[in-house]
Amino acid sequence: MKSTDIAFLADACGGRVSGNTQLYIDNVKIDSRACGQGDLFVCIVGEKNDGHDYIMKAYDQGCRAFLVSETVEEQEGAAYIHVEDTNLAVRLMAQAYLAQFPVIKIGVTGSVGKTTTRMLTAAVMSAKYRTACTQKNLNTHLGLCLTCFLADDSTQCVVFEMGMDRKNELAEYVEWVRPQLAIITNVGVSHMERLGSRDAIADAKLEIVGKFTEDNILIVNSFSDYLKTEEEIRERAVNKNHFKIVSVGRDLCYEGLKNRGSDGIEFYVNGVKFELPLLGEHNALDACLAIACGKEFGITEQQAAEALSKVEANERRLKAEDINGVLLMDDSYNASPDSMKAGIAALEGVAAKRRIAVLSDMLELGGAEDSGHIEVGRFAAEHGVDILIATGKKKEHYFRGVLESGITRTSTIGLDDLASVKDLVLQIVRPGDAVLVKGSNSTQIGQVAEHIRNNSGKAL
Repeated sequence: MKSTDIAFLADACGGRVSGNTQLYIDNVKIDSRACGQGDLFVCIVGEKNDGHDYIMKAYDQGCRAFLVSETVEEQEGAAYIHVEDTNLAVRLMAQAYLAQFPVIKIGVTGSVGKTTTRMLTAAVMSAKYRTACTQKNLNTHLGLCLTCFLADDSTQCVVFEMGMDRKNELAEYVEWVRPQLAIITNVGVSHMERLGSRDAIADAKLEIVGKFTEDNILIVNSFSDYLKTEEEIRERAVNKNHFKIVSVGRDLCYEGLKNRGSDGIEFYVNGVKFELPLLGEHNALDACLAIACGKEFGITEQQAAEALSKVEANERRLKAEDINGVLLMDDSYNASPDSMKAGIAALEGVAAKRRIAVLSDMLELGGAEDSGHIEVGRFAAEHGVDILIATGKKKEHYFRGVLESGITRTSTIGLDDLASVKDLVLQIVRPGDAVLVKGSNSTQIGQVAEHIRNNSGKAL
């Protein structure tokens, strides 16, 4: 973020400034623990926490600027922007701030793979343009706002990861972000519980083109249902403007895919070799979405290949680590049937004495909940999992899938709590094994991966 007069930000959101009106802002934060000198702390009123309760914590750490919607005790040397709604105000600030810079704006959404695709797209775009992108998993309203503040006078491109779990959410985002190019990775069953059907999910994903004109571009994975043909897409999209559609799988394809296990994958696009240091063959498709994006902005396959050869996996996104001779594959951030199968396929592709999958429940699947878990259990048995350890309410559905597969080599172990899973993993895992840890984030299955890391010198 470039240093910005607090008056500019206040004017952008219709706020009133009190206190030190001469302050300049160097960063915008929503977490008081991360606040310090030069930051504006946005006091968000959430379901569980009220940011106003943490003003003094931020102040004690050196923060002197606050966006507030409540009456607060003002401190010496501090500035306060007073508004009715801090959520709305920070969006208006972000929109006005980003409008200062003539940047390329790219939006990435999809049921599975959007974080990886966003990361790969930013890497490809960085081959030619100074690029900023959404950090970590901040793909909601507030995350998009914080992404805007990453730009400065040198920025040429911003890549936004856009998550959604309800109708009209993406429509609200594109109303003010206005991406020139959008990527849809796929249409799956994530958030089926809230949206009700895959038809509704597809409709919601296509809200990302809601403000497109004929000058805009949509890149899709044509292997995904609802995105197979241009006719299907245009019929479902509310926006009937004749924007350009590029289909990975038809307009741009990969060939010669080779799984190099823990070293990643390699493949070819238009005769150019790509070496991607990420686990799992599914990443070739995500990479091609990024490559297609780059080509729209003049980035060659050779430039994209060089950029993608240097990427690193995001934390808890199928990241491989050698822990005292054990290959830990931590993919614990989130889960759906498609991403579960991708993780298991990646586990199958690595060299190991035994392949162990530690799985928790997949949430927000609605009517696909039981069948989704059964499907994953069957897939695990059919794709080389030696031991399936499961916890959660749906663990028996994983095991039913294993049973239905007719494959007897997969051992199944069900446990009721994470403490038991942690203890068991340390008892049975040995050097030479590969362990996949995966489940929905709110099940806290990531604790198992962390337990393996922290106790690598003990039972392993």
